[in-house]
Amino acid sequence: MDPFLQKKQTCTPQQANALTQSVLQMLIYDMRPLSMVKQILKEVNSSITLTSDVWTSRATEAYLGVSCHFITKDWQMKTLNLATLPLEERHTAANIMIWMEEVIEKFDILPSKIKAIVHDNGSNMVAAARLLEEKHGWSSVRCVGHTLQLIVNSALKEPSINKATGAARNLVEHFRRSELANSKLKKKQQQMNTTEHKLIQDVSTRWNSTYYMVARLLEQRWPVTATLSDPEVTPRGKHYFNLKPEQWVLLEELVQGLGPFECATVFLSGQEYATASCLPQLVKGLQRSIQQTQFETSSGKAFQAIAGKGISERWENLNTVSAERDNPLVLAAAIDPRFRKLKFISPEDGTRVQSTVEVLAIKEAKAKTGLHDDPEELQQKKRGHIPGGKSALDNLLQSDTDSLSEEEEETQEDKKIQMVRREVQMFFTEPPIAKKEDPLSWWSENEGRFPTLSNLARSLLCIPATRGVRYDDFFIVDD
Repeated sequence: MDPFLQKKQTCTPQQANALTQSVLQMLIYDMRPLSMVKQILKEVNSSITLTSDVWTSRATEAYLGVSCHFITKDWQMKTLNLATLPLEERHTAANIMIWMEEVIEKFDILPSKIKAIVHDNGSNMVAAARLLEEKHGWSSVRCVGHTLQLIVNSALKEPSINKATGAARNLVEHFRRSELANSKLKKKQQQMNTTEHKLIQDVSTRWNSTYYMVARLLEQRWPVTATLSDPEVTPRGKHYFNLKPEQWVLLEELVQGLGPFECATVFLSGQEYATASCLPQLVKGLQRSIQQTQFETSSGKAFQAIAGKGISERWENLNTVSAERDNPLVLAAAIDPRFRKLKFISPEDGTRVQSTVEVLAIKEAKAKTGLHDDPEELQQKKRGHIPGGKSALDNLLQSDTDSLSEEEEETQEDKKIQMVRREVQMFFTEPPIAKKEDPLSWWSENEGRFPTLSNLARSLLCIPATRGVRYDDFFIVDD
């Protein structure tokens, strides 16, 4: 009866704020890992992926951020931030490797449990990932967001494009600084029945903000032009704020060219669904989009050429299949029911990838079940007798032409291997699911049909395409 007779004590807003600040200070200043994070990681039975990012704060202080990604038993994608370490020593590959090892040791993560590490294109991070791959076998995956940034920024540096975006930037800045121009723009938007959106100012280090700035400016082109023609807003002789007709045309083409990159960046930055498995097919889609877009201006065609070349060069080895080393992105696509037909590679390479999946699945089955002969059977083998089988003497006297009974000779391990092979064959012969469907949901529903492959899927589909932070934060990295 106490809850009904006594009013529960609650915190005042001021007390709640003080408690929140205290907890935040403990987490930030003491840099203590939460025990609950360790407990969650202990319960993860599948492989995990690490993402790392060396970045610099506004106060020019360097940090190393490390996150981990995994798929839970109920097929939910999870991301945990493990550390944000201040870096006071040189950011060499050897030091970064040591710092990464210290982070996983702090959380009791075995190196053998890590499938891959996602990092940017900085030479020190690439070299550190190579060292970790050689030492622990972690697959090295370059961040797609950072790669897209490098490709697009290179195309935006084309002189005429850079001049047009600079002019657009100055125009937007004029409206944002002038209260009169901004109020006049609102009136023109109302008169022209145009959506009353504010102009967007871009940030030079974020290409996607330039895309949003130009797209919004094109949306508001006629209200902006009408506002600039008002003598109160633009005194006589100062009409240089408005863009030239050919610049407006170029901006229209630029938005058309940047659109697919922006769409890809937003999609691949998701943290609650599989992303890396989409990359092989998505890169082919970007190449196709760039090639098929019709550009009329020479500047637009220059953007097309530079961006197309960037895609080809930076993802030259994206779909490489070799016997020497596994390609985690191709394998992730193979185990994704949307792309299991592997149409982005040749039939010969597709066969090789299926064989690799089979080998990995057999390895996974052995690791999960500890496959070996029955202890009693092993003792009987040593004594030269197996019930229902041949004695040691029979085996010695058998000729090369004698046929062996498969049932007699097949061990428990052989049977399991055959089951795994049939499982892999059945998976690849089934039709792919629709691209809009969620592969994690599909695996949740079909885990019982593919018990071994489902374990492999957890290890591969948890690889994120980006470094586990918002895609519009990629552009403060220290390279």
